[in-house]
Amino acid sequence: MNEQEQRINQGLRALDEAHRLGRLGREDYRARRRALLEGLNDSNGVTARNAIAPAATGGRPHEVRRQAPPGPDMAGTLFPDRRRRMVQTWLLAVAGLALALLLIYGVMQLAGG
Repeated sequence: MNEQEQRINQGLRALDEAHRLGRLGREDYRARRRALLEGLNDSNGVTARNAIAPAATGGRPHEVRRQAPPGPDMAGTLFPDRRRRMVQTWLLAVAGLALALLLIYGVMQLAGG
């Protein structure tokens, strides 16, 4: 497997992990996966033969080199957690609502008293 294919495979693993953990929606996952796989096309737009299959080694079949999967910190850096972002958005909305209610209460006290 050449260097480009290794980078693409690593990117696909990171995408799969991010989708599995809920950091990516289905459409975003498909678009990013499609963009990664376009890197396997040659200049004529034809996909290279057996581009995703592991490269054969000169030795025994069980000696195929395995690349370590990307760490969780790499996937976390590339794809932010949607649940955490949603919680932050809700907290911001609740804080804004509380501030607005305090402001309304203050104006009512000044007007009435």
